[in-house]
Amino acid sequence: MSEVELWLHPDIFYYGIVYAHPKLTLPYLKKVVAYAKNKGKDGGYPSLSWTVWKHMAVNKMLMKEDLAWTYFQMFYTLHDFTANERLEHAELQHQMLESGDAKSYRSCMQVPTLEFVFFLYLQQANKVSLRRSLVGEEWPGASPRSCIESPSHQNKSEATANMLDEHKHIQFVVSHIYQIFELLSDDFKSQEMSNQDSNLSVDVVKALGYVIKGRIMKQTNVLSVYDIATRHRLQGKAGYSRSAGTFTAQTLERWIQANLTDNPFGLTSCITSGTRLKWNSPASSSETARRKARIIANSSSAPTGHKLVFFTQCSNQTIARQSAFLSGSYVKLHRCQRSCFYLLSPLKCATIEKCNRMTIVLGPVSTCIKLVNCQDILLIAPCQSITVANCTGITLHIATPTQPIILSDGMSTDDVEASIVLAPYNTFYSNLEIHLAQVGLPISPQIDQWKNPICISNVHNLSHNHSRLSDVVQPRSPRYSAVGDAPLAAEKGKFYRIMTPAEFYMFSIPFQISETMINGVTTSEIPGGLPEEYSQAVKAKQRATERWKKAVKESQMTKEERNSFQQLVEEKFKQWLTESGNQRQIDDLRK
Repeated sequence: MSEVELWLHPDIFYYGIVYAHPKLTLPYLKKVVAYAKNKGKDGGYPSLSWTVWKHMAVNKMLMKEDLAWTYFQMFYTLHDFTANERLEHAELQHQMLESGDAKSYRSCMQVPTLEFVFFLYLQQANKVSLRRSLVGEEWPGASPRSCIESPSHQNKSEATANMLDEHKHIQFVVSHIYQIFELLSDDFKSQEMSNQDSNLSVDVVKALGYVIKGRIMKQTNVLSVYDIATRHRLQGKAGYSRSAGTFTAQTLERWIQANLTDNPFGLTSCITSGTRLKWNSPASSSETARRKARIIANSSSAPTGHKLVFFTQCSNQTIARQSAFLSGSYVKLHRCQRSCFYLLSPLKCATIEKCNRMTIVLGPVSTCIKLVNCQDILLIAPCQSITVANCTGITLHIATPTQPIILSDGMSTDDVEASIVLAPYNTFYSNLEIHLAQVGLPISPQIDQWKNPICISNVHNLSHNHSRLSDVVQPRSPRYSAVGDAPLAAEKGKFYRIMTPAEFYMFSIPFQISETMINGVTTSEIPGGLPEEYSQAVKAKQRATERWKKAVKESQMTKEERNSFQQLVEEKFKQWLTESGNQRQIDDLRK
C-alpha cells in the first residue's frame, strides 16, 4: 500500500483554465522565464510583476492586454490567500482607485514567477476549442440519457464521467512532466539529450506544489508535493537529497506517477461515498413533474477547505439553506431546472452547469463562480470572481472586485436572446456582513467591477464596449423567465449589456433567517450602497408606489367599490404568482 496519495488541485483545472493562447507553448514560456530571471528582483524573479508580464505578453507574444490581465487576475484569485490578506488587498485597491490611479493598482501586483508560468502552461490542458478549454467534456453527466436513467445508474454515470475528466488532467500532467521540468528548470535536460539524470532545484518542486497536492496516508492534512517529498522517510523515494538541496528528476517523476490518483475529496468520491442530504422540497403525490433532488455532501470526511456539496436533477424545487454543510464549501449545481436556490452561507467556489430557468441567490463566494452551458438564470451573489461560458439569457446581479470573464465561443451574435445582462448586487440578509468578513470580500462601489467584463471569443477578440453607463444599450421590451423575473433581452450582435436603472429592482429574500450578531453587526441594507443612478431609480419606484397608495386612499370609491377593487387586485396578483411559478416557491417555503 502506498504511503502517500497525490492529486491535482481541482481549482486550477475547473476554474483556472481560461483560453489556450497559441503562444502559451514551451518555447515561448521558456523565454518568459529567461526574461523574468534576467530582470531579477526588479519585478521578474522570484516574483513577477504585472508590468513585466504585460511587456512580455503584449510586446513579445502579441497578446491582447485584456487577455494578459485575465491570466494574471485569475492566477491571483486562485491563490490561497487568507481572509485578512484579501481584505488588505481590497483596501489597497480601494485607495488607489479612489485616488484615480488605476494603473498603479495593477503595477503593484506580483505573483510567484514559476507558479504563474506553470499556470500558463496548463492552459493547454483542454486545448481543443475555447468552449472546451473552459467547459471540458460532458461533466459530470456523461450523456443526455442521464436525465432519464435511474438514480443508481445516474450516480455511476456521473461518477464515471467525472473520473474520466480527472484522468484526462492527470494524463496531461504525467505525459508532459518532462516538459514541465524543462520549463521550470534552467539546467534540466531530458534523458534523450543527456546520458545522466538531471537534478531539479527545490524552487522547481515548490512550483509543482501549486498544482500537485496530497497527503500522507492515515493523516488528514493536505500538503503540497514539496512538503510531502521532503518528509524524512519519503526523501529517498521522491529523489530528494537533503545535503545537495536538489531532487533527481527521473526518481521524482516515477514517484509522482506512482502516487498520482483521483482527488479523494473531489466530485467522484463525493458521489460514490458522500452523505445524502434531505434538503429538497417535499413533493405531493399530484406533483408528478417534480424529480426528487439528489443532494450529496462529503463534509463528514473532507478537511476544511475541501468540503463539497453537490446538487443534481433538482426540478421544481425551492431550497433555502444557511448551513454548516455549506460554510467554506465548494457548491456544484448540475442539471437543475425551474427551481429557486437560496444558499446563504459563505462559500469557497460555486459551479452552475447545464441548469435552466433558475433563480440562484448565494452567500459571499471567496474564490470563483462559474456558469457553463446554462439558460435563463438569475444569479445574485457577491464573489471574488465570476466566469460565464456558453450561456444565454443570464442576468447577473453581482458585486466583485475583479472583472467578470465572458467566454463568447458558441454564443450566437445573431440571436437576440444570446445575452448576458450585468447589474449591481441587489439584496442583503442579516448575516451578510459577517459572511463577507469571513471570506475577506468587501463590497465597495469604488472597487466593484460588475459592469467591466472581459470578453474572450474564439479568435481572442476582447471588448469593453459597455464600461460606461453612457454606452448602455437601450433594450427592447424584455421577456421574463418563469422563475425570478430575469430580463433576457439584449441588443442584437452583443454578448452582454448593462441593465438600465429603469429595469433595476431590489430583490427581497422571501424567508426569515435566524440572526447571528457578532459585535452587534447585523445587515439591514446593501453594504456600500447602490450606484447613484440605480439608487435614484429605486427611490423613484418607491415614490411611485406611495403615490399609488395615496391615490387609492383619496379616491371617492364607495365601500363596495373598494372591496371589488381589492378583490380584483388580489385576483390579478394570485394569477401572476401562478403564471410566474412564484406560488410554488411560496408553498415550498411554508413547508
